[in-house]
This record gives sequence, structure tokens and C-alpha cells, in this order.
Amino acid sequence: MKKSISYFLIFMLGICYSYAQERMVNGTIYDENGGPLPGASVVIKGTSNGVSADFDGKFSIEVAPGNILLVSYLGYKTEEITLGNQKELSIALQPDNNQLEEVVVTALGIKKEKKRIGYAVQEVKGESLQKAIAPNVVESLTGKVAGLTIVNSNGFFSDPGIYLRGSKPLIVIDGVPNPTTDMWNISSDDIENITVLKAASASALYGSLGLNGAIQITLKSGSNAAKGTTISVNSSTTFQGDFTRIPKVQTQYGPGNAGIYEFDTGAPGSKGKNDFDYNIWGPKFDGRLLPQFDSPVDPVTGIRQPTPWVARGKDNLGNFMETGIVSSNNISVQSKGEVGNFTISNSYKYSKASVPGAKLDVNTFRVRGLLNLSEKVSAEGSLQHNYQYANNAPRADYGPTSPIYTLAVWGGAHYDIRNFKDFWEPGKEGIKQRFVENWRYNNPYAFAHGFKKPYTRNNVLGFLKLNYKINDQFNLSARTNLTTDSRIVDQEIAVDIYNYDIPDRGGRYRHFQDNIFESNTDFLLTYKDDFFGKDLSVDGTLGANQRYYSYNSSYAATTQLVVPGIFKLNNSADQVTPTSSKQEKGVSSAYATLDLGYKNLFFAGVTGRVDKSSTMPAKNDTFFYPSVYASTLLHEIFTLPKAVDFLKLRAAYAKVGGDLGIYDAVNAYNTGGRYRDLPVASYPSIIDNPNISPSFNTSYEYGIEAKFFKNRFGFEASYFENNYGPQIFTQRFSQTSGFSGIRENGRTTQRRGYDFTVNITPVRSDNFNWTTLINFSSYKDYLTSLPPLPDGTQPEKEGRTFVGGILGDLWYYEWEKSPDGQLVIQSNGLPKRTEIYRNLGNTQADFTTSISNSLNYKNVSLSFLLDARVGGTTLDRYERDLWRSGSHPNSVHPERELSNIAYVNGGDAKTMQIPGVAVVSGSLSYDPEGNVVDDTRVFEESSARIDYQSWAQSYKAAYESNIIEKTFVKLREVTLTYDLPSSLLKKTFLNTASVSVVGRNLLYWTKDHTYGDLDTYTVSRGSTNLQFPSQRTYGFNINLQF
Repeated sequence: MKKSISYFLIFMLGICYSYAQERMVNGTIYDENGGPLPGASVVIKGTSNGVSADFDGKFSIEVAPGNILLVSYLGYKTEEITLGNQKELSIALQPDNNQLEEVVVTALGIKKEKKRIGYAVQEVKGESLQKAIAPNVVESLTGKVAGLTIVNSNGFFSDPGIYLRGSKPLIVIDGVPNPTTDMWNISSDDIENITVLKAASASALYGSLGLNGAIQITLKSGSNAAKGTTISVNSSTTFQGDFTRIPKVQTQYGPGNAGIYEFDTGAPGSKGKNDFDYNIWGPKFDGRLLPQFDSPVDPVTGIRQPTPWVARGKDNLGNFMETGIVSSNNISVQSKGEVGNFTISNSYKYSKASVPGAKLDVNTFRVRGLLNLSEKVSAEGSLQHNYQYANNAPRADYGPTSPIYTLAVWGGAHYDIRNFKDFWEPGKEGIKQRFVENWRYNNPYAFAHGFKKPYTRNNVLGFLKLNYKINDQFNLSARTNLTTDSRIVDQEIAVDIYNYDIPDRGGRYRHFQDNIFESNTDFLLTYKDDFFGKDLSVDGTLGANQRYYSYNSSYAATTQLVVPGIFKLNNSADQVTPTSSKQEKGVSSAYATLDLGYKNLFFAGVTGRVDKSSTMPAKNDTFFYPSVYASTLLHEIFTLPKAVDFLKLRAAYAKVGGDLGIYDAVNAYNTGGRYRDLPVASYPSIIDNPNISPSFNTSYEYGIEAKFFKNRFGFEASYFENNYGPQIFTQRFSQTSGFSGIRENGRTTQRRGYDFTVNITPVRSDNFNWTTLINFSSYKDYLTSLPPLPDGTQPEKEGRTFVGGILGDLWYYEWEKSPDGQLVIQSNGLPKRTEIYRNLGNTQADFTTSISNSLNYKNVSLSFLLDARVGGTTLDRYERDLWRSGSHPNSVHPERELSNIAYVNGGDAKTMQIPGVAVVSGSLSYDPEGNVVDDTRVFEESSARIDYQSWAQSYKAAYESNIIEKTFVKLREVTLTYDLPSSLLKKTFLNTASVSVVGRNLLYWTKDHTYGDLDTYTVSRGSTNLQFPSQRTYGFNINLQF
């Protein structure tokens, strides 16, 4: 008993002694200039116990005497601190030049030092995407990469357009090629960085998928984390306010035509006056008494009683739209130890559109881990599931689907939309809309709730990789990537809803579903070694890839609904004829790379890939494409001024092939549809060609990179040429043969241009830092050759573009003018059009540019981004249609009222004289390209008159009167962040915490007047289609780390 007590006392004393020895040590970690190193790692050697330094470089850790602290930070040498009785530590880390070499992720996830590569690469850090969030992560890339253009979608929850140097690039997520450019399946909170491979030479190893470059998204993993476990929480909420630009309308005149309007039924055969009419060219709102849609009806005569004619809805569009919301919440756990690491992340994003009733839920769960099975063998894997559900995904195109069309352009101010929130007639719910003139239009509330387009989407992507380190030179890996993407998209259209494809208003139910499956399996052997005293470095890879792609879809739709409100295929008035399709594709590939470096002065690389594609004819299904690149570091070769820190020249060449579409190599009968209740099979009108060869993109790129004044100023500039062809195109011929054309190789085009980035640090000090990034890009497309015609003749031009000429010219009639620039007026009082199409401009932009600034003062940081697109012409449909309808604010004019008075009183409404000249004699002749070759016209001052409405609809609303330049500037993004100081966090469980106030699309300027958002115009498109403009958003972000 006494021994037991003695042992117990010794044990307790030992515990007390050990606790007495443990204590808290505080410290600060600095860089070589005395600045703090936030996030530096402090770990007790031999354990996984560690902490990270806060924003001020400060840390606290519980230690015992004799412990050794390992203090590390990326780009700096690790320091070992042996502890005695110190309570306060001041640790200065020294730069590690080996670590400071910038490393980028290239094709197939291969990491390389940036100085070695010979093509353009630009990176975006994930943290720059995680505060001022956008509904889709693609939109957050706007203005951040030279040569990358993001085009806003024309509908809520739709995919933005992505164009890299004018073409759609490949999207790669954690090494997994994404079969679409949709990035709703990625949470910005999960992104570590994005690497943009701009040239075909950079992405050639991806085969035909990398024809136009690639955007590689690297998601967060525990590999880059400090030892130990870190929990991060990021929460953002933004409110979508007013649109950057929205049509303004006049509210002094109402619906009708020629100043006349009286409502009866608003339907065909109505006894009213101009009440079944699209125009807003009716009488002035002056309180006169007119029969209107809500006028009381005499129970005896059935005649509507006149009521005061006043403007009741002066902001119908604004009153209809609601405040949108985007809310994003993410929690992630990262852990790193001796045997591996893992990351678990879950993100939930909720979006509420400005159109009533439209909501989107997106949830993304991701797990990734690495396990070191032995010193030589490791296993790595990732799995992500993304789930999307929208109860309605509204789109805005020209027509009754668009609130802009219904409420602004063709709506009128004779009603207040807020009085129609109850959109069904009492007792006729689901059968009859309640609206003003619903024969032509829909109550926007009825359309929002009665034309639903719900969709459900499940996306799974992941990979499994086994890695075997054979020795210090050789490494062998096997990796399988899998992607599945399935959608169910419905249209539930209630009875009495009108659209161009539902003229009978009988309701519809449409069901579409599809599924994409893609697998990529790679085997990769890598080699790395140095020779001749490390003067010669050799890096090589040898690999093989097997890609399988399948796509399945099915579609079925009812005709009119038998029972209103029941959205099922068996509720169709007629027999339902479903359709389905299945596509499969396989590509077997082998590839190799070789990189050489000599004395850190010269670098060169070569890649080669062979593809065997199932979509090509058998005789041409195997094709090879190479790439070559080189770079040299001039600052290592020559003695340059001290101001020059880094100077590099680079060049690259690649030839990347593209194959046919699935099943385009050999024609087969297509089934689908019925005729007289019998199934129908049709044969394609395009003849297949067993001799067709792949199309190619032959790319050349030359560049320079430089850094000056201890990296206070730097730039990268590239010139590129992409030669597309011989392309696979359709040679058209007379349809009397029974076919319309044949696939051939022929037509070639060239895209050439340049882009550059400039990095500037105007101020760098202990408390204040200011950095600036400028991006710039410009390119043009040219027609370089055409194949012979079927009869053997060589064409000189395609359409109106000559071989050697620039593509994208916009041709249309122009107003004829005298030599001194006056309009030529016809006898009817209208300007005269030219008799031949003229070149009105080019749709391609002259250049795009952006400038971003980041200012940091102690715990406060401010960043903002301006971007611009300059040049290019387009048709402004907003302006054109507002003049057509009579809703344009400038259509309020004294001449309008004079014409209206004359119309009503039966007088001569031609009260307006357009300044110009009339042709007395002579003629004007043009060459085929629209150039004037002879002008013998004699002029006199025009005295012809016209009524105001005809002038507005024929001249102001004409195509040629509404060609504008696409130049715009936007204040795209503003972020103000406050990092809580460590003194406030010391006694909490938080390592770091920050709060941000954010805004997007805050300011918008255009060179030419327009009510449209030029940001929604695609790279080459010539006109808009009443798309929804982008919205100003305001919100906040909270970021916490434990």
C-alpha cells in the first residue's frame, strides 16, 4: 500500500513538473527587410503541433525547454530555433533563391519553372476571386488576364462566354478536362489558382481539346498547407441592385397609332381603334376621356365608358424587377502530416434573380487527399459532387419572353404593372391571364410564374493517381480522370401563356434530359537529371492517354394540354413523339516532351503527340502534331544595367489538329418525326468525304519578359499568329443534285495580334504598399485562302471579303449623301438609301484592356479593377426598337404632337421637313465593293415633307441609323478589406479574420449613346437581342481561419 502511494506521488509530481516546464512562447516573424510574414508556419520539430503567424507576423505556441521550432515560409529558408528559457522571439527569415524561382502549372499538370518555358502563361490567384463574388466564377475573371474576354450571358443563371485570344479554350479542373465551358460546378472558395495557357504550343499536350489554349484551375489541397489542421470559413453576400444600363422610355404618349387609340377587346376583330396594335404612337396623356382596358362597361349597351387618359406606369420595368441576391458560404478543413494530407470543403451558393420567382441553389462538396504509402509510392485522389437546382431559369431574348420587350420597348405607360401582381383572372386561375391587352403580350408576372423552366443538374468530377518514384531521375504515374454531367430541363407552360412557338395559348410541357460521361486515363513516365556539372539539365516525359466520351439525350413534348396545370407527357392533346440521341467518341494517344536547359542561360523544349480518333475516316484517323519552344535569359548572358533584374526572350511554334464532329465521317439515316402517322428517316444533305483530313491550327508566338528595379516594374509582351487550316468546311453547290454540299479541306484564316501585361509597384514600405497590374490585348482575323469551286475556278472572295482581307466587316445599306455630307431626300420626305451595300464598320474590337490597383495600409486594403473594350461596330437594337415602338424618350417632340393633331382632325399630317437636298438630275454609280466611281448628280434644297411617326419609324429606326461603336469602360470590381489585428485575436480561437465590403459593375461608360450593355455582346456578333444587362452589386465578405 505504501509503495502504491509512493508511486502515485512520484507520478503526480512528474506530471506537475512537466506542466511546470511547458510554457507559452510569443514571437514575430520578419522578412529580410523587416516586414512581417503573415501565414508563416511554426511547427515543433518531430511533431505535427504547429501554428501560423497572423497578419502582423505574430504567433504564440506552447513549448517545453529543448523543443526545436521549425519556422518556414514560401520563398524563404527554413530556420531551426532551439528553445531555452526564451519567452519572446524575433525571427528574421532569409530568401531562398531556389524557392523563389516562379513555378507554373503547364499542360497535364506538369510543373515547370516559368523562366524555362517559351510561351505565354498568366496566373490568377484564387484569393482574388473570393471576396467580390459573382454568380458564376467565370465572371470574376473579367479583366484579370490579358487576352481573356468574358461575355455576360443573356439570361439569369446562364453560362457566360469565354474567349481566349478570340476562341473558346479548354477548361481543366484539377487536371480533369471539362467537356463544357460551364463553370457553375466550381466554387470560387475552392480555387488555389488559375493558370491560363494562351497559346496552342502551351496546350498541345491536351491534343485537339487544347486547340485554342487552356484555362487550368487548381483547387486547394493540403499539399500547400502548413503542417497541422486549419479550418477556414468564408461567407459572402451581395445584393444585385439596378442594371448598369436599361432602356428609358417616354411616358407622355400612350399606345395606339397616328395619335389614335380606343380600347374595346384588344383582340383581332375588335371594334376599338388601334387596340390590337404593337405601337406606342397613340394620343398624348393629357387627361382626355378614352375607353381603356379597365373602363367600366355599360351593362345595357356593352360599350366601355371613357375614363381619363393619364400615365399610370412611369417605371413599369423598374417596379417589376426585384433586388437580386447572391449568397455564398464555404467551410473547408485542411490537414497535413508526415504521411499525407487531405482537404474537405463544402460550398453552398444561393442566387435569387431580379425576375420574380427565379432562384438557384448550388451545393459543391469536395474531398481530396494524398497518402504516402512508402518512401517511393504515394496515392492521390479527389472527388467532387456539384448539385444545382433552379425552380426557374428565365432568359431574355427578343420577344414575349423578355420583360424588357414587354414592359419597356412595347409596353406603354397606360397601366401600372404593380396592379397586376395577381396575374390570374378570379375564378379562372391557370386558365386566363389578367392583363391589359394579353392577346399579344403576357402579364410579366404570369410569364414569370406560368412559363417555368426548372432544371436539375448533377456534376461529378474526380481523379485517382498512383505515383511511383523509381529513383531520383525517374518517376512513373498512372492517373484516371472521370467526369459526369447530367441535366433535367423542363418547360412548364401554363394555358393562356403566349410565345412565338405557342400561338394557340394551349399550354405545353417539354422535357429534356442529357448526360455527358468522359474518362481520361494517362500513364506518364518522367525523367529529370543534370549533366556536365549541372550545366545541362534534361527533363523528359513519355506518356499515353485513352479518352472516352459519350453523350446521351432525350426530348419529348406535348401539344396542347388536356387538363390545365398538369405538366406530364400523358396530358397531351395529341400523341407525343419522343426523340433521343447517343454519341460516342474515343481517342487513343501517345505523347512525349523533352526540355533542355544550359547553364541557366538557354532553354528549349519540344513536344509531340499522336492521336487516333474514332470520328475521322479510317485512312486519316491517325495524325501527329508537334510543338517547339525556346527561351533565353539575357540578364544571365550579358552585363546589363543594375536596374535590370530579369530579361527573357521566348518563341514557340505548334501545330495542333482538330477532328470531325461525332458521326460526321460517314453518313447514315436519321430517324425521328412522323408523316401520316408513319415513322420518317432522312438522309443528310451534306455528302461525307472518305478523304477528309484533320483541320489544324499552326501557331507562332514570340515574347519578351522583363523585371526592373528589384521587381518594382515588370512587363510581359507576346505577338502571336494562329493559322487555321486547311479547315474542314462545307463546299456548297446546287441543290438540284439532291445534296447541298460536301465536306472538304480548304479554307484558311489567320488570327494575328499581341497582348501584354505590366506590373508596377509605385510604393513599397513597411506600412504601405501599392501594386498595379495592366492587361492589354488586340487581334484581328483575316481570310488567307479559299479552295477551288466545284467547277475548278479559284474564288477571289468569300461573300464580300477578299482573300487577304479582314473578316467581320458589317455590310448594309447606307443613307445616300451629297458630296458635302447632306442627306439626299426623296419626294416622300424620307432619306434615300444607297442602292448597294456599303461597309459600315467591323465587328471586331480594336483592343481590350484593364487596370487593377491594390493598396495596403497596415490592416486595411483597397483594390479596384477597371476594364474596357475599345472599337468594333454593332447594331444597337435597343435604340432601333425604341424608335420603332414610339417609346424612345427623344420621340417626344413638338412635331409629333402636330402630326397627331392633324391625324385626329383628318388634316395633312406631313408637318415635318427633314433638312437635306433633292436630286434634280444625274446619277450615282458604285463598284461592287460600294465605292463611288461616278457622280453626276445635281442638287437643290429639298422641300418634301413627312409626318413625324413615319420619319421616326423609317429613318430613326432604320438599321443604318443605329450602327454604334462597341467601346465601353466599366468599374468592374471594388473591394475594401479590414484584417483584424492579432491583438484582438490573441484571446480567441481565431488565427486570422477579415471583413470586406465589395461592389461590382459600379460605373459604366460608353462612347456612343446606347441603352444596352455592350458587355453582353459576343466577341464577333454584329447586334444585340435585348439581353439582360449586367447589374450593380453591393455586399460584404467575412473570412475566418481557425
